[in-house]
Amino acid sequence: MRVIFCEPQLTMQTVDNANAFFASCREILDTYVTNRLYISTDFQMAQLLEDAADVNDIFIFFNSEKGTYQKNFLKLIKKYADVQSRIWAIAMEKNPECRRPPEPVSDKQSFDVSCRNENRNPLKNNMRAIAQIFARKIIAQTLSPLYRDEVLYFISHRRIDGEHIAAKLADELKHLTRERNVYRDVVHVEVGDDAQKDIDINLAMSDVLIFLQTEEAQNSPYIMKELCYALIYDIPILWIQIDNAPYSNMEIRPGERPMLCYKSEEFDCQERLIEITDEIEETCFQLIMNSSNQVFSHIECLRDLDDAKKIKLIGDKNAILAYEIEYKEQTKDIYDKGIKKHYIQCFGRNPQKSDIDRFIQKVKQAQTYEKSDRLFLLSNHGQREKSIGDAKVTEENFDDYIMNLENVSGVKRKKRNKRIILSGAFPDCDEIYKNSLLEAVLVYSREIIKNGYTLVFGAHPTFQKLIFDIGTLYASDLRYSIEMHMDKAYLPEYNLEELEETCTLILSDGLQEMRENMICSQKSELLICLGGKIKEDKSEQGVDREVKLARSVNLPVALVGTVGGRSSEYAYEMIQKDAWSELNPWDKDLNESLFYNVNHRLMIRRLLNAID
Repeated sequence: MRVIFCEPQLTMQTVDNANAFFASCREILDTYVTNRLYISTDFQMAQLLEDAADVNDIFIFFNSEKGTYQKNFLKLIKKYADVQSRIWAIAMEKNPECRRPPEPVSDKQSFDVSCRNENRNPLKNNMRAIAQIFARKIIAQTLSPLYRDEVLYFISHRRIDGEHIAAKLADELKHLTRERNVYRDVVHVEVGDDAQKDIDINLAMSDVLIFLQTEEAQNSPYIMKELCYALIYDIPILWIQIDNAPYSNMEIRPGERPMLCYKSEEFDCQERLIEITDEIEETCFQLIMNSSNQVFSHIECLRDLDDAKKIKLIGDKNAILAYEIEYKEQTKDIYDKGIKKHYIQCFGRNPQKSDIDRFIQKVKQAQTYEKSDRLFLLSNHGQREKSIGDAKVTEENFDDYIMNLENVSGVKRKKRNKRIILSGAFPDCDEIYKNSLLEAVLVYSREIIKNGYTLVFGAHPTFQKLIFDIGTLYASDLRYSIEMHMDKAYLPEYNLEELEETCTLILSDGLQEMRENMICSQKSELLICLGGKIKEDKSEQGVDREVKLARSVNLPVALVGTVGGRSSEYAYEMIQKDAWSELNPWDKDLNESLFYNVNHRLMIRRLLNAID
């Protein structure tokens, strides 16, 4: 796929505004698009006539103000029209001759710059903002697994002091371009509908969460829940501070500090509102692209396996970030036995239902469906168990997929012969943290096992199933990688033979002995506390008892504060006292990051670096 962009002087006589438009487009294309060609001279146009045109190309030009074109230029348009390339015309003026492209594409809609300029403040220079909208349309075509034109912005705000700002911003964002979707619960939830369910569905589908941090926002548990969900599921967050609202007591912070800051009265000035909207739109695009860029680190892992002759990786020339994968050795494939051919489509963003439908339709038309044993849509948070209506097609996350490839190709993981203890329990309240706690257990367990440590934990009905599933995929030796401690009183509830196949099982007489065996009987590197119940009698709190045991044997303790419960409360107490040295030798930055930062992948890696 190639983007061919004809500069204004090829077709226009008055080029000042068109040159400004082209320059702003080029700024974005030069950043994100590799296969691009700018045509500025008759000589280049003659050369292009000799090149082969491709159906996947995008040919872009400016309409002539008078509707007249060079003969060679018309031949060029016909060349790309004949192979059914995408041909996009830009209309800088409002007269009919300039709005209508030449034959044979006269029936195509032009991108009408003059109309968009009139819809804004025509006395101001809007070329940069309008050009960026157009450039993003090109990005959506050339890098569709990373960015989609029909983005959905979810505005998270407190009604009591943020509704008027949210309303003005939402209206202006939708006015910017008709493809822009903005969700605001007060408008979108119908009478009689389940409001929270509707909010949750739209949050899950959103491309950016726009957090309007007014003074009352930090007191809303619903906003904290929305921030928590976005952070867990890699939805970019644009944090906008309004009227210098304080955020020191926010339970969850989406970053170190706000990205944009405004006064509430600025939203009441239409001219300033347009400027603010342009700034927000540009920042949202950058956030999406920065987040999507993670996909290339995963593709690099696949290339490493290909270089090591563990798999055969073949890029699909007719698709973006799509590959055929072949492998021969099958030792423990979690998808099927004997599979040798996969087809994968990589996404830097979370794929939507429309992406899945298009993917299935495309692979069936191209006969890729028939040639492949299984097909995957890969993203950071793909869920294997999620049904998408076709048994041969699976959504999956990169980590699990790549780990399975390493397993079936015989990659051996080193054993460090070092223990890390994971202590966790659901708190009695703080329901908004439940997903974050489960996600933390999943991520922390995966990284501990994957990096060759022995994961040590106390039996817990919810967590142990999750940990055993992780061990099945990430551990080369289950009994080495997982050490589970249990009170003998609970043994009748389990199949002892099955347990001993999936872990090293250590039984104790009572909960206190179990804790002592888990923490004190062998040398460990670290105790990580997640959640835990809060009780009136602090001496009865499990987290406190385990921390005390850990410190008695000089074992460093990490308190994860973003999952609620006693670990969060304990961490806050340490922040107030600045007493981290009582728990571990690490600096204040690492400890407080564990309290504020919901990026569990980042935090466990920082912890592992701290003890390595």
